[in-house]
Amino acid sequence: MSSPAKLRHITKTVIPAAGKGTRLLPLTKAVPKELIPLGTKPVLEHIVEEVIACGITDILFVISEEKTAIRTHFGDGFGGVRFDYTFQVEQKGLADAINCGREFVGDDPFAVVLGDSIIETDQAVLPFRRVLVTYEQTTAAGVIVVQKTPIEEVSRYGIVKPKAGLGPSFEIDGLVEKPKPEQAPSDYAIAGRYAFDACIFDYIDRTPHGANGEYQITDSVGLMLEDGREVWCVALGENEIRRDIGTFPSYFEAFRIEIDKYA
Repeated sequence: MSSPAKLRHITKTVIPAAGKGTRLLPLTKAVPKELIPLGTKPVLEHIVEEVIACGITDILFVISEEKTAIRTHFGDGFGGVRFDYTFQVEQKGLADAINCGREFVGDDPFAVVLGDSIIETDQAVLPFRRVLVTYEQTTAAGVIVVQKTPIEEVSRYGIVKPKAGLGPSFEIDGLVEKPKPEQAPSDYAIAGRYAFDACIFDYIDRTPHGANGEYQITDSVGLMLEDGREVWCVALGENEIRRDIGTFPSYFEAFRIEIDKYA
């Protein structure tokens, strides 16, 4: 008989990478945002190396028909790791992108790693690995990486509401997508790494249009919380930071930091 920990062991990851990259135009007319260089290799290659280093063996890239270059770059896999691809026909939000992985996931627990989000860390155990371990060692239906964020910037992110005390990992009982600073339940922002039970797809089915007219995964997780399911967070440490490759300032900063490693 399989142990509970083994049943909660995650080997599959969905990587949403279908966004249009409009804030990086005109660069993204020629190259998908996820394939622009970050140091000596594309952004998405850094992310793939991260998830493989954490024990993932099956990766699904959710791409658009304009981003077949991602499939050309990565192929079908290597080193025992299998790559699959599916199209998100219309970009309708992160929850919709994750829903494109329903057939790939089946009934298994799985992870989600955003294709344009890098986490810099000086820790031996990567934040994504800590997400997977927290999922295995709790009865959570979802685990999310979060980062302490200046209160004036919370309106750019999904913000979590801690259930009790804070720590390296902690349980939450609510979250809000892009709140005004005075309405934010904390200053901890969702930072692009998740682990979920397959039940998340049931909640995505029930998710209404949210912020920006899209299907927000924060709203799906909110429905999960309303049903009494546990959701935990893994907090980035003092010298860990998430960097979005979504605007030229954030991209230039991430590129500078990566190049400095070779100085």
